[in-house]
This record gives sequence, structure tokens and C-alpha cells, in this order.
Amino acid sequence: MILTVAELVIPPLMVFTTLFGLLARGNPKPGGVALFLRVGLVGLALAAALFYLVEKTAVLAGRPEIAVNAYRGLAAGGALLVAFAVFGIALQKRDR
Repeated sequence: MILTVAELVIPPLMVFTTLFGLLARGNPKPGGVALFLRVGLVGLALAAALFYLVEKTAVLAGRPEIAVNAYRGLAAGGALLVAFAVFGIALQKRDR
């Protein structure tokens, strides 16, 4: 149980932290909502790519549980970040 939770949380946390650092660079620097949207969409794309590798090809033979939990965690985290970004966009439009 604890190993499953760790597999769901730790790899996506490391990936999203790295993505925030990498995607925050630029000229001009993206704001909070744009950054959350970018990181969330890239996280969803990574989850889809890992899902394809695990479920549809034989690259990761035997369907390892850490890979399954990693793409589930990436998908959940990416969806959550996109939802935060959509909520932020809605709040920005309401204030104008």
C-alpha cells in the first residue's frame, strides 16, 4: 500500500518540479496561469506517451507496476494542474 502511494506520488512530483524549472525560463517569463497550463499539458503528454509504451507496445515487457503507477500519477497531476490553470483563467476574465 505505501509502496503504491510512493510510486504514484514521487516520480510525478520529481517530473513536475523539473518541468516547472525548465518551462519557467523564457523571454518574457510566463506568468502563473500560463506556467501551470504549460506544465499540466506537458505532464498529460508524458502520461500519454508512457501509457502508450506500457500498454500498447512491448517496450516495457511485463507491464511493471511502477510504470503503471507513474503514468497514472502523471495523468492525475497533469489534469489537476490544467484544472488549476482553467480556474485561474476564469478568475482573470471575471476581474476584467
